[in-house]
Amino acid sequence: MKLGISPNLQTGMFATFLKSKINCEIVFMPVSKLSEAVRNRELDLALIPPLDLHNGGDFCVSGNLGIVSDGAFSNNFLYFKPGEQTVPKITLKGDLSFHDITLLRIVFRELYGIDPETEQYEGDIGKVNNLLVAGDDNYLTGRFELGMNIVEEAVECLNFPLISYILVSSVEETLEAVHRKVRELNDSLYEFGSDYISTTGVSERTLEYLSENLHHLSFELNDEIIEALKSLISTPYYFNLTEDIPEFTLV
Repeated sequence: MKLGISPNLQTGMFATFLKSKINCEIVFMPVSKLSEAVRNRELDLALIPPLDLHNGGDFCVSGNLGIVSDGAFSNNFLYFKPGEQTVPKITLKGDLSFHDITLLRIVFRELYGIDPETEQYEGDIGKVNNLLVAGDDNYLTGRFELGMNIVEEAVECLNFPLISYILVSSVEETLEAVHRKVRELNDSLYEFGSDYISTTGVSERTLEYLSENLHHLSFELNDEIIEALKSLISTPYYFNLTEDIPEFTLV
């Protein structure tokens, strides 16, 4: 069984603990390629950001397992140019997908009533005013303390827990097989999470911060989280960012 992830601290930890229970092969891919790989049956399972369901495809979504954070753990941080009064443009750096950009637009509409233009980072940091960085660079450099935490802001704006990643498959039976073997994953998270984080190369200060905030992270879903997931997936439609609300099969 192949599990696809875009590697970062959260997905790597989830995949490591899941592999210890179902002995799957972990495949690294850019986040924007994961949905297509599941559709084409190149992957049996994948952790994808939930708003990427808007990219199309007939997906089965686990109702038991995923990654939920209320803000302490985030993959995206925005660094503003000092003294900037307006934010007409944001430069994007790292492994981003439709989910990340859409969530950013929703946050800015809610907070500032604007829809900033976005552009890809091309390597010249001197030309960048406002930079959105995706991935572990935020934690490895320690800069996350200086940036706007997009997950935290989204939770405040939307008033429900944010599901960062959902576990999907093209085959319902695949998820059912996982559910039979994996009843709980949070036990591993809270028992071994600090040990895992210590292997990622973060500083002692960052390790202490993340370890103290492990309780803000969950690898299990419940009825409240499922309702929040449905609300999140419909949000781009109500902001006129998509033309419809994607359907999916909850397993």
